[in-house]
Amino acid sequence: MNYLSALHKTLIGLLAATAAGFGQERNYDPFPMMIDVGSYNMSMNKLNGEGGLQSQFSWMLTGSNPQRTEIFYWPQDRWQSNLLYQIFNPLVLDDNGILDEFGQRRPMYTRGDALTNPGKTDWAMEVRRYRPPIIVVDGIPLNPPYRWYVDPTLKSDIKIEFEDVLGQFGLRSHVEVYAFSNPNFDDFFIWKATHRFTGEIKRPLEASAPTDTLPDQTIRFWWPIAFSFGPSKMGEYNTNGYFGYEGEDDLDSWFKRQSELLPTKPRRELYVAYYWDSDNPQAAIFANGRSDDTGDPDRMTGFLHSTQIPGYTLLYASTSYSNRTDDPAQPYALAHASIVEDLWGRRDVGLKQTYRGDDIRGRFPLDPITAGLATRPQKGPMRFITVGPYELTKNKSQNRYDSLTFVYAVGVGSIGWQAADSIGRAWMNKQITDAEKNAWVLKGTDSLWKVLDRANWAWDRLSRGLSIPSPPPAPDITVTCGPDRVTVSWSYPDPGYFKDPETGTDDWSAWRVYRKQGAYFVNDPLDQRSAARWELVFETTDRNQTTFVDKSVQRGVDYYYAVTALDNGTQNNTGLDVGVKLESSRFATRSQLPATSFKPGLNESNMIRVVPNPATVAAGGLGFAGTPNKILFVNLPVKCTIQIYTETGDHVKTIEHYGTADHEWDQRTDENQYVTSGIYVLAVTNCEGLNGEALDNQFVKFVLVR
Repeated sequence: MNYLSALHKTLIGLLAATAAGFGQERNYDPFPMMIDVGSYNMSMNKLNGEGGLQSQFSWMLTGSNPQRTEIFYWPQDRWQSNLLYQIFNPLVLDDNGILDEFGQRRPMYTRGDALTNPGKTDWAMEVRRYRPPIIVVDGIPLNPPYRWYVDPTLKSDIKIEFEDVLGQFGLRSHVEVYAFSNPNFDDFFIWKATHRFTGEIKRPLEASAPTDTLPDQTIRFWWPIAFSFGPSKMGEYNTNGYFGYEGEDDLDSWFKRQSELLPTKPRRELYVAYYWDSDNPQAAIFANGRSDDTGDPDRMTGFLHSTQIPGYTLLYASTSYSNRTDDPAQPYALAHASIVEDLWGRRDVGLKQTYRGDDIRGRFPLDPITAGLATRPQKGPMRFITVGPYELTKNKSQNRYDSLTFVYAVGVGSIGWQAADSIGRAWMNKQITDAEKNAWVLKGTDSLWKVLDRANWAWDRLSRGLSIPSPPPAPDITVTCGPDRVTVSWSYPDPGYFKDPETGTDDWSAWRVYRKQGAYFVNDPLDQRSAARWELVFETTDRNQTTFVDKSVQRGVDYYYAVTALDNGTQNNTGLDVGVKLESSRFATRSQLPATSFKPGLNESNMIRVVPNPATVAAGGLGFAGTPNKILFVNLPVKCTIQIYTETGDHVKTIEHYGTADHEWDQRTDENQYVTSGIYVLAVTNCEGLNGEALDNQFVKFVLVR
């Protein structure tokens, strides 16, 4: 029988009691948790990093599809808007170090020379105020059944909760992550971490001996944490033709400002660490003769793909283990480090001073280029928010296991789509200089500041158990393709959804339907720079009107839809933008499969056409935005055999067709190889009408240019 210390038993008992009181069980082998109701999308998956959920110190650029492996995307509408995302928290001990499980004093960690504070996740769970909406396209359900929990009393839209055992220090960290769909609060999440000195070096389920717990002692330390970002891999791909690796052209820095929303609180000033896309010295010269790719200008239009400014700030820090009031003197430092020179390159005790902020770089250093310490961005920039020094004591006989709590807000700002477009085009046309373009990119810090100050306001409400204005929940939606139309329908699973989540008052105001043409994401290269964006196509104040028939669609073109609910603003009566109508998350109901209208099959076979003809895929001119390889055969009979041949008679593809008047071809052969440029022949044979009557065969020549 495995040995479990009294502490382990106590912890398990507390967890079970808490879970029972909450009505939900914690998952000790958790599946992925998602934050997907706002402008960003974040997944928390213990299998996605090299540590626990709190210590995902891997950039995760591995696997068969590395451009999609990051766990933080912003904004959700943009193609490959993922930000390199890493949580790294290398607790820094003072000169007394720490006693390991055998009573040996260690200067940095209890075992090995690891500098990554890996930890393991003991348990986790995700809770939502409402279950995710059910989305169906042409009878295909797009989201699996929700496996986590629903709590209508939740003060946020989503709460992720987990505990990591940090075996290097004998600490158990309890983390709560809050996220919101309110448009005022949908660009950030709040990260609350409570670190308790339990002495555990293994999870309770893995503990098998008394030496799986550190001896009683007091440790003194500083706690640095880095939410490390790279502003956008999508921009690097569009500008340079490849996905960058570990923020190689990114810089990190910091600023502080006085809170505009809570100016009278003891913590009046917030220190903000942030990242932005800088110049890649290896970028090719642009068509305007310039080489500075800060902001990742599009090589044809100049549009700035990487204006995202991600960052984070400290909202609360315990004064001590015995004093839970916020200590406005924290943080101790906003230290800078890098992956190559520090995380990978050093194994010396002096590294503690770097993470603490007490080395030659200083406690509040500028980025290395601005400080004149480097001539190009460092690989993998890391900016820490360091708190301390603190003391924690573990004393089993006294049942004493001290703890501290720290709260952070993590968010993203930007100059916005219109500015990114106009400034980028002005730069491409040489109407502004490199310096002026770059200054505009950094104006995104103003947006980031507003985002994080709103997070500060939201945390103040949460910490006092007060409500935060919330929009209505998103409805379930069904999208159905039809003849020359697409039908969108939606519904609430319960009439209670019409009531305000906080006050219980029915404040529903309107339904809204949005549509995106072409590719699913904005700025997807498949859209061939069409600049197609999500647009509002329908609104009604009749709550019983839950169907929209979209007849303004073009056959063969892909469309995506989303449905939202709008309140009347009467319950938005606390704090920010009082009386403003709040809208549910458009991101929550987006149809992820394309909807394409069609025409019913004809009772004749003499009208067949190939669209487009000629098809110039390589030139990017004709064709269908979002699916440039698509060829459409139109005006087909109800039933027929479609065969494609080269001009010299070589067989390319056979398709058995039934039903509609249209059929798509992706220019691939029966062997799944793309065809080459040339003249082709479409042979439509074995034609039948609706009642099975035989129809004439038809042959059409068409041209492909790849």
